[in-house]
This record gives sequence, C-alpha cells and structure tokens, in this order.
Amino acid sequence: MSSNTPNLGLLKKDPMVDGNETFNIETMLNENWDKVDEAVGRTGGYGVTTQPKANEYEVNLKPAPASLTAGIRVTVKINVASTGAPMLNVNGLGSKPVLKTSGSSASFKQDGVYTLVYDGQAFILQGEGGEVGTATAADVLAPKTIGTDNGIVTGTIPTQGNQFKSGLWSNPDGDAYVDTYVNIDSGFYPPGSQVTIQAHDPDLLSGNIRSGVNIFGVPGKSTVVDTADAVLDPNMLVAGYSGYDDGVKKAGQMPNRSAENNHMPGLESTVWPGDRFFIKPPHGYYNGATWVTAAVPGLTANNLRAGIEVRGLVGTLSPGGRSLVHNNPMPKNISAPNTWVYHDLFIIPPSESYIDVYTAENNNIVKMQALTMTNEFITTKTAALVLIDDAGVVYTLKTRTATGAEVMAQLTGFALDRRQRTGIMYEAGMSLPSKIPMPSIPANFKLTGTLRFCSASMYQGSDSKPVAEGWARDLVVLTT
Repeated sequence: MSSNTPNLGLLKKDPMVDGNETFNIETMLNENWDKVDEAVGRTGGYGVTTQPKANEYEVNLKPAPASLTAGIRVTVKINVASTGAPMLNVNGLGSKPVLKTSGSSASFKQDGVYTLVYDGQAFILQGEGGEVGTATAADVLAPKTIGTDNGIVTGTIPTQGNQFKSGLWSNPDGDAYVDTYVNIDSGFYPPGSQVTIQAHDPDLLSGNIRSGVNIFGVPGKSTVVDTADAVLDPNMLVAGYSGYDDGVKKAGQMPNRSAENNHMPGLESTVWPGDRFFIKPPHGYYNGATWVTAAVPGLTANNLRAGIEVRGLVGTLSPGGRSLVHNNPMPKNISAPNTWVYHDLFIIPPSESYIDVYTAENNNIVKMQALTMTNEFITTKTAALVLIDDAGVVYTLKTRTATGAEVMAQLTGFALDRRQRTGIMYEAGMSLPSKIPMPSIPANFKLTGTLRFCSASMYQGSDSKPVAEGWARDLVVLTT
C-alpha cells in the first residue's frame, strides 16, 4: 500500500502494518489539511469584475486566495469591455497584466466569462484555441470567417458579377492604338465573369483634330493647323491683334503709334551738317500717314541767314553788322503819374553771338542818357535805360529814382554775349570808364532777335510839367 495519495501527496497509514492505534496528529492531520488547503487555493474561484478605471479590473474571489502564486486559476465575468491592455487585481493582491499565450495583451468583451492562470508575472488567458494567422477581414471572402487575435472576424471581400466600366484613354505619341485604363471594383470574380470596358472622351471632336488627320473616323477641322513652323514675336504684332506660335495664342504688344498721335514725338534726333536730319521714332506701328517730330525751337526764319532755305523755311537773318548812332530826339511830356514814356534811341539787329555798343572817341564821356524832369522838387522821378525785345518784354539795364529837379540814368557803353546771356556795362569814371555788372536777363527775354534800345521816364505824385528826355551820341553798334 502506498504511503501517499497520488494527486495531493497526503500521508496514509496501513492498518495492517501500522496498527489501528497509531495516529500522528501533526503529519496525519495538520500537514494533510495544509496540502488540501493549498490545492483548493490553486483552483481559485469565481467572481464578477468591477472597473474603477478604464481597462483596470478588480475582482473578489470566494474562497479568497491568501496570495498570488504561480499556477493559481481564476474565473471572472467581465462587467465592461476592455478598450486597451487590461489589468486584473484579485482580492487586492495587486494589479497584474492579462496576456494571451502569444504574449500580447488580451481583450475582454462585456459579460464574457474568462479563465485565467497566474504564471508568477501575469494572468494568462486560457482556451484561445491555438495559433492564428495574419489574414484580416479584407483578405477573406464574405461571408466566410477566420480566427484572429481579436476573435472570429467575417471576411469583407465581395463576390462580383459582370461589370460595365468606362475608362480614360492614354495615347502615347505615334502609337497606332489606344490603351484604355479603368479602375476595376475590388472583389472575387468567379470563372466566366465578364468586364465590359467603354472609353468615352467628349473632346474627340473635329475642332480638336488637326486638318488632314483622321482619328477613329473623325476628320480634322480645316482651320486647325500646325503652328510649329510659325514665328511670332508679340512685340512685332500690333496691340489688339493676336496670332498663334507653337500652338500658343499670343496677344500683340506693339503699340499703335498712329492711333496715339498723328505727330508722334521722336525719342532722339541728330544732324549731319550739310547733309540730313535724323529722328529716332518710338517702337511701334505707323500707318504711313503719321509724322514723327522733333522739337527745334531755334529753327526760325530770323535764325537762318537771309536767303537760305532749309526744308522750305527761308531765312531772314542778316549777317552781323556795324552801324553809327547819333540820336537826340525831342523831349516828351509825361501825361500821367506812374506812366512810362519811351524814346527809341537805336535798333540792335538780330544775331547769334555778340552785341558791342561803344565809342571811338573819349569813352569816359556819357554816350547814352535817360532824363526825367519835374517842376516840383519833391516829386519822385525815375529814369532808366532799357532793351525791349520783339515780344515787348522790357529788360532794364540801368535805372535811377530820386527827388529834386531831375534824375538821370547814364552809360558810356555795354557788351552782351547773346548765347551765354551775360554782359558788362560801362559808365563814366574819374579818368577811365568804370565797369558795372549787368542785371540778370529775364528768362522770357529773347536776346537773339531784334532789340530796341530806349530811354524810359516816369514820375509818381503830382506835377504840372513832367518831361522825359533821352539821347544816344557818337556810338558804334556792332553785332556778330
């Protein structure tokens, strides 16, 4: 007879050998009960979980295990489905992960009953049914099923029948055929299934086909031509018009100068002396009736030598000359205050260069004078020597204003550079004439034309007999 039970190893006594009166309480009773209790503890118990936090489950088993030891088996009913890796705390002995036999995290469904065995580190889910494949629902024909880590799933591949599809054309340049590509519905096609493909292109029109070409029985339009051999620069095409070059429509950018101005100002001009005059026109289109112009303010008849013709303009300018002046006109009464009275003393002809007014005699003696006289000494009088141009613009060379019996403005001579618009004047000095600066010449005063040299008189206030006098004596007027 064996001395121990085969499953729990409980001690036994053989009454034939040990007798009926021998009984050791420690070994025959206490130790045997401990073994029974340990064995019962390993069988675990059953309980319904609670879930204080997401995926963290708690359960209280009866009988309650004293500790978590490897091999303890528990059975639980899940109150809430898991949404991630679950943890299980049995009778407050500490949260442990729940894993599949593969080592990955288990998952729970609500109201599912699961048997778990503790391996010393984690609870291992029992009864999964062995290994699973890698197929997913998208890999399995519907409505077939397959076992996965997530349980049984139903396939989603549909079974297709005959198909009618339209596609797009792809025509490599130069090919004699058209490749048609379509998107076929995913799924399983049983033997004998047919897929009908139809390609439709709304652009297969005569207007989209070059002249002389026929595509699938559609002839090209006569106005559709190849523009590859054309050369079109938008800068050479008038704005408002367009053309095609290399298949691209281009708008003209050349300005229509004739539409802008029938007398278009040129950009630059130059002269070949004795030959011709050049004007550079702005870029653009000209219709043949438009003129290109260049401003030449100095091109006037009085700037051309008399008798010289330039493109129909005949000059009237006489060459520079020399004249003698001796003029002592009669005095004039001044009709009213603040009114100028003039005496024309001599004329300076037009020229381009210089004016010299001088005397061959004693040039320290006054040769030009303007004089204003009144009866009243207190009357304010003004006398001036002036030049007046063709337009009547007055340029005052010398002026004096004073009271007394008379007032005079005097010079012995002057010289002017007509081009530079500068000059010098002379008046009588102690032994030689004194140089005095010439006033600034007004910008609107035309110095190159005919000039009048005059005396000018004026008074302010009241007087019974105001008189204006002026004279020029023994002068030579030279123009060049």
